[in-house]
Amino acid sequence: MTTSKQSSSELTLKLLTPVEGKLWGLTLEEWQTRAFAKIGVRPESSNQSSDQIDDPKDSIKQGVFYIGSEWVLSAELAKAFRNQPQTALVVTGKIIAVNALPNLDDQKITSAISKNDHSALQALNFTLKTPIEIAGEYNEVLRKRETPFALSVKEHDISVIEQKLFDSSYKGITDFVTKFIWPVPAFHVTRMCAALKISPNTVTTLSLILTIVAMYFFWQGQWAAGFVAGWGMTFLDTVDGKLARTTMSYSKWGNIYDHGIDLIHPPFWYWAWFVGLQGTQGSVSPVLSEWLILSLIAILAGYLVDRVVEGLFILKFKFHIHVWRPIDSFVRIITARRNPNTFIFMVAILFIPVFPQAGIWGFVLVAVWTWLCIFFHIWRLLQAYLTVKNVRSWLLE
Repeated sequence: MTTSKQSSSELTLKLLTPVEGKLWGLTLEEWQTRAFAKIGVRPESSNQSSDQIDDPKDSIKQGVFYIGSEWVLSAELAKAFRNQPQTALVVTGKIIAVNALPNLDDQKITSAISKNDHSALQALNFTLKTPIEIAGEYNEVLRKRETPFALSVKEHDISVIEQKLFDSSYKGITDFVTKFIWPVPAFHVTRMCAALKISPNTVTTLSLILTIVAMYFFWQGQWAAGFVAGWGMTFLDTVDGKLARTTMSYSKWGNIYDHGIDLIHPPFWYWAWFVGLQGTQGSVSPVLSEWLILSLIAILAGYLVDRVVEGLFILKFKFHIHVWRPIDSFVRIITARRNPNTFIFMVAILFIPVFPQAGIWGFVLVAVWTWLCIFFHIWRLLQAYLTVKNVRSWLLE
């Protein structure tokens, strides 16, 4: 059989055996409809625009998606399943979903699903596959290994499924604050926001406000208030993306808005630290003053160089340098990005009462750490360019 490109609006979702319940503040039907619309599968009556689809240009003429309303698929499984027509998804021997080409007998398909009749689907030229056979275990976007899942709300508590979806939306390779400190509180705040119908962009806007507030307090040398606002911003920066993914309300604009703030604001914080230190450290010797200036230049230049190095790696090898080998993934946890740098500087500020110039040396330490990490990444980039082996992520092995 052949497949052909067509408008994503022609891909039809058919939910079977409606089930009551809510998932991330939405009825199951609403959540399922949103989830499949994101990958180009929607009810024929839907007016949702194609710009809300992840990859509309890649939509394949797949006819009808049949799925029991009780079943919740992980995002990567749903996306991979979309691109495999004439496939039935089987979990622990049970047929839970079917991706059918057009013009097949609807009654035969729904009957086969309800009776769990494998042979009937095979007679219609369907291939039966498990979640891992459909999607594999590597999530390239979130840089992690993850077993794809399909969970039934009849077999699992909703809170368990919500936790699974939340965990699935988390990046595997990131800094230690985001990876180890924020997950538990972020889960509960994300659930609260979903229940209150607070949009991800609203959370991002509050994050932007805290970004500016933190910069103001840092500039004034009001460190306690600055760190409260700053860490609040980084926390909401975790929540907004998770809220978007779990409620299936992410969009291209939301992604640009969120990542645009992430990309632009760190240099302004570093500059504010520099100004705040000059106003709070009393009489600074010419030598220390020079160290401050040189550190600011090093941090700002390093921020740009680090982005260039990562960009060159992606341009050449088509994946992030942080997932090349295990050592690269480990270094990403502590590498000189906003959160680790803020932690280093905050710890230094805490020592000011016993060592008045601790803030200055903390700022210098951020500069040193920035360039140690850059030299490491440059070394890894050169190694990748010079290697004779196929350069690929260790997560694929």
